[in-house]
Amino acid sequence: MLSRGQTDRDAARRGEPGLLERLAADPATRLLLADARGRAALAAPAIRPDLPLDGLTPFESAPESLRLADLRATDADLSGLLLIYLGRSPRGGAVGEGGTGGPGEEAEGASWIAAIIPDGAPATTAAEPQDAEGARRPHADLERILAANPLSALRAVGAALDAHDAGLATTAVALAAWHASAPHCAACGARTEPHEAGWARRCPRPGGCGAISFPRTDPAVIMAVTDERDRIVLVHGAAWPPRRYSTVAGFIEAGESAEAAVAREVAEEIGLRVEAVEHVATQPWPFPRSLMLGYRARLAPGQGPARPDGEEVTDAATLSRSELAQAVSAGEVILPGPTSIARLLIEDWYGGELPEAPARNAEARPEAGAPRRP
Repeated sequence: MLSRGQTDRDAARRGEPGLLERLAADPATRLLLADARGRAALAAPAIRPDLPLDGLTPFESAPESLRLADLRATDADLSGLLLIYLGRSPRGGAVGEGGTGGPGEEAEGASWIAAIIPDGAPATTAAEPQDAEGARRPHADLERILAANPLSALRAVGAALDAHDAGLATTAVALAAWHASAPHCAACGARTEPHEAGWARRCPRPGGCGAISFPRTDPAVIMAVTDERDRIVLVHGAAWPPRRYSTVAGFIEAGESAEAAVAREVAEEIGLRVEAVEHVATQPWPFPRSLMLGYRARLAPGQGPARPDGEEVTDAATLSRSELAQAVSAGEVILPGPTSIARLLIEDWYGGELPEAPARNAEARPEAGAPRRP
């Protein structure tokens, strides 16, 4: 799950003149390297660095006890890179870390900045990348750092990071994706520049209109649909590999409540009527910019069988707990990985962790449980 975090975002400091420059020159500042493809540098070999931004969340569990790369801002020349102030760690280190000596361990609460690796830099090198503003600059020291701490896909490792590191990485990846997708002013079309320590973009004057834009988040609902016999309804997306199933999900439309979106998406995708909706949890999903709102959705009596729409959903399975456990164990059903809120919703209904699936899965298609939007 990515809906964790222990960092004080310290929003009041974002407007301080010269904040990023001072932090980048301070050896006490901690550094997180990330890119707009949803990857962050870890103190571990690369894990799924080639996973596409709209790829499936790996169902295999990542190695335990992963940590962010242990880096200081002065370890690299950060000039020309997009920098973002992420906030401060809790005083005394990350809560629950138990003195591990990892990146969260700072007696006075460390300041964190993210440096965004430019698009086009390979997973293990950043030599002469194209920077955030379109100019090419050599960053030989980044090549050295990334060789030792390569970029890994956050969707593949998020559940294996502690709350402190997962929160930092999720924020950095979300902001990196937004900066990459919104370089121009929506009001006048001029090229914008980072503002508020990376938390906004400003249209400059002269040459622009002075408007300030903020990160876009697209809310989407995702739900564990159950029938009157308390069986769960799982769906197979049209673009997914065989045997891949997940929960129903969809974007909230303009002027629509989340609860109404739950009922509408279930009706549209599998032709069934929802009687009751109950909120469970939320999760940021910065691939590239969603906020997943998780629900339980109970069908009205007599609803079923499911009728897939044939466009977004090509199959649906209504399963009891024992049937799902057997199907997963046999490799007949492949569920989303532990980073996804879809897995949380399924296991919330199941009443605990499901058995491990056999290690056989082809993953190169859109996310199970996360709808697509341009």
